[in-house]
Amino acid sequence: MSEGIVPLRQKGEEGSALDRFDIAAVALLIGGQAASLQAARAVVILNDLRAQRDQMTAVLVDVRGREPTGDPEIDDTNANLVTAINAGIVQIDLFIARGRVLLAEAARSGPNQPEVSE
Repeated sequence: MSEGIVPLRQKGEEGSALDRFDIAAVALLIGGQAASLQAARAVVILNDLRAQRDQMTAVLVDVRGREPTGDPEIDDTNANLVTAINAGIVQIDLFIARGRVLLAEAARSGPNQPEVSE
């Protein structure tokens, strides 16, 4: 059951950007809130994506609520920002949808079933 192995760092060794996810995932696993490390990681990543989506939505509301300044460069920049934020939200929604699929697959495979890689 290789999914239960969490690589540990040696003292002084720099951690990866994924350490934050692994630490939270192991906490869920230990707390009995996930059936496997893969499922716990999926939950942590989904929660993070949802939080990022909420932040981007708040920024979008703020930018859309701004009155035109009369300065074409600033107004054009704000319009471009709205477009970019919308594209970012769509991308996050796609990641969330994929994460839900992975979570469902992890739940189906269960902790004692072999995992199927894509």
